[in-house]
Amino acid sequence: MEQPASHFAAGSPRKAEQVAFIVFVCFFFSLKGFAQTDSSNKFDRDYYESYTDLITSRLYFSQKYTSLRIRGSERVRDLQYRPNTTLNFGVGATYGWFTLNLAYGFDFLNRADETKGKTRYLDLQSHIYTRKMSIDLFGQFYKGFYGYPKKMAPQQEDQWYLRPDIRMRHFGAAGYYIYNWKKFSLRSAMLQNEWQKRSAGTLLIGGEFYYGQTKGDSALVPSAVADNYKQAGVTRIRYFDIGPGVGYAYTAVLEQHFFATGSLTMSLPLSFQKQWRDGIKESRLSVSPDLLTRIGIGYNSDRSTFSIMWVNSTVQTKGKQGEYAIQTGNVRLNAAYRFEPGPKLKRTIKIFDVAQ
Repeated sequence: MEQPASHFAAGSPRKAEQVAFIVFVCFFFSLKGFAQTDSSNKFDRDYYESYTDLITSRLYFSQKYTSLRIRGSERVRDLQYRPNTTLNFGVGATYGWFTLNLAYGFDFLNRADETKGKTRYLDLQSHIYTRKMSIDLFGQFYKGFYGYPKKMAPQQEDQWYLRPDIRMRHFGAAGYYIYNWKKFSLRSAMLQNEWQKRSAGTLLIGGEFYYGQTKGDSALVPSAVADNYKQAGVTRIRYFDIGPGVGYAYTAVLEQHFFATGSLTMSLPLSFQKQWRDGIKESRLSVSPDLLTRIGIGYNSDRSTFSIMWVNSTVQTKGKQGEYAIQTGNVRLNAAYRFEPGPKLKRTIKIFDVAQ
C-alpha cells in the first residue's frame, strides 16, 4: 500500500457509504475466490515465462490522482477539478500470489506548489493480476481541489481557481477474465513477475461496480460561468454504477525483450445518480459507459525489467441535467529484479506459493 503525504479523516460514513463498502468487500472476495478456484495453470511457455517461484523486488516512482470533470456542451469546454497530490518513491516485492508495495511522498521529490492549494487525501488502489483474472479496487477520500486550466474562472486568469471545500469519496471494483491466458500475460507488464516473449492478445470479459459522491459548500460550477453549464447550481452529486463489461488487451513484443501493452475495457452499467440543486434533490437512471485503460511499455528479461505503466478508470454519470466524469488512476515507473529466495526464507513464504 502506498502512503500519501497527508491523510483525509473520513469521519463516520453515512449509511449509503456503509452499504457501498460492504458491496465493495463482498465483490473483492468473490472475485478473488473465483480467480483462485481453478488450479490448472498450464500455459504456453513459447509465449511467456513465469517467475512466481522467485522474489520480484522493485523500486518505483508513482503518482496517483482522482479528479472530477463537469461536462460542457459541444461548444463549451469541460470544467475539471484536480487534486494537488505528491510524487511518491517506493519499494516492493512480489512472491507467488502476494505483493507488498510501500511508498511515500518525500519532500525532496515534491516542491511545494501552494498556488494549487492543499489536498488532504487517502488514496487506496489495488491492482491484482492472477494468471486468469485482473482485479482492480479503488477507495478514494479527497478534500481540496483546484480548477484546471487556470482560466476556469475568468476573473482569476493568472491564478488557479481553488476549492478547498470540495470533498470526494469514491469506491470501485472491476474484475475481468483473461480469455487467452495460456498465451497472454497481463502480469508481465503490470506486475513484473512474468516475461512475455511473443506478441499475443486476449478478450476480457467481466464487470464493474462504483459508488461515490462529491460535494462542496457552494455550487460546483463557478458563478462566473454558470450560464454556460446545465450543472449550474449543483452542490452535490451521488452515483452508483453496476454492470457487465468487455474489452481487449494486446502485447506487442520486439526481439523478445521490448514490449508495449495496451488494454481497454468498457462496461455498460446501470447508473443511479442523484444531484442536489438549490436544496432540491434530482434523480436519474441511465446507462453510462465506463472505461478502464491500461498501458505499459518497457524492457523485460529473465532477471530484470524496466517499465512505465498507467492505469486509468473513467466513471461517467448523468444527472437530470448535465453529465460528469470521475477519473482515477496511477502512473508508475518501475525497475525490478528477480532472485531466488534462500531455503530458510522459502520455507517462511511458502504460504504464498501458486501452482505453476
